[in-house]
This record gives sequence, structure tokens and C-alpha cells, in this order.
Amino acid sequence: MKLNMRTNIHNENGLPWHVVEPAVKQEVEWLQDAFDFGQRQRKDEVFSDQFPLSEYEMLRQISISILRGNLKAKELKSHEVNGLWTEANGKGWELEALEDNTERHGGYWHRAMMSIVKKHFLESGFDVENEPYLNQGRADLGVYKEGYQNLYVEIGTTSLTKTWLNLHTMPDSIFLFVPSVHYALEFQTN
Repeated sequence: MKLNMRTNIHNENGLPWHVVEPAVKQEVEWLQDAFDFGQRQRKDEVFSDQFPLSEYEMLRQISISILRGNLKAKELKSHEVNGLWTEANGKGWELEALEDNTERHGGYWHRAMMSIVKKHFLESGFDVENEPYLNQGRADLGVYKEGYQNLYVEIGTTSLTKTWLNLHTMPDSIFLFVPSVHYALEFQTN
């Protein structure tokens, strides 16, 4: 498994604009490549009292939060299919995951992944809840254990607006996005 931590460029004295702006642009590009915001991505718009936030502005705000250290981001990768999850890799994982049939929404792949990720956390001693409420919308899974930050899991596509709002309004939480069988993205809010 490969772990990539996103870089924090914040320092006490500040940095010159010619250093900061390329770093923000690089983070925006990483977010666009790493996430699967689905077909609704371009339609997402959030209205504040004075102006709408575009897709780029939301990505930029997330990027700035990462660079300032207000949001910790990790990219988890595995060359094996579902190698990130306890004993989930190997032949026949999809059928095993769907046998219990407890996941209620999403297509075949989405339900199988929910089941695999849920099983991983249950076997690690966590309590797992299907579809917990967030400040904006619901997560696919909520993962809880005393002494640990609350963890919210999103499988497959996710809304950029929902992501932006929850990352900025839910402190001391961890958001795990699983857009692929080969990688996941973890965001820890401060």
C-alpha cells in the first residue's frame, strides 16, 4: 500500500504569492484527478448571501485549507484490487460482499464496496452505521469508536458541493472517499 500525504506550505511569516499560487493550482488539479464528482459536478453551485461559488472556487477553498494545514489529506493506494481492506482482495470478493444484501442503495459495485469497507471496520472493532446524516446530506457509512474521531465514508461518486460543505463545517472528523478499488482519499478536519 502506498500513502501520499499532501504538503502543508503554511509558515509563520507567510509565503510570496509566486510560491503559493502554483501550489494552490497543483492541489486543485490533484482534487480534480483524484475525486469522482460524477456528471452533476458542473451543476453544483452554492449560494451565499452575496455570490455563488463555482466548482473551481470550491476546489480552490479545499486546496487552500490543505495548504494551510487546516485540512489534512492523504491518498491511499494499492496495486491489488481492494488491497486497502481487510482480506477483501482476491477472487470472488464481489459475490461474498453481496451475499448479506444489507446495503440498500447504489448499483452492484457500490453495494459490494460498501459491504467490503463495512466489514473491514467491523473486523477492526468499530461500530458502523449505514447512511448517517452529515451537515449536508448523508454519508454511505459512519464509523465510530470511543477514543477515535468520527469517520464518514463515501463510496464511488460524490457531490463537490456536499464535500466542500462538510469539510468546512464538521470539525474533528475524518472523511474517507473510495472512488476506486485501487485507492482512497482521507481528509481530516481540524
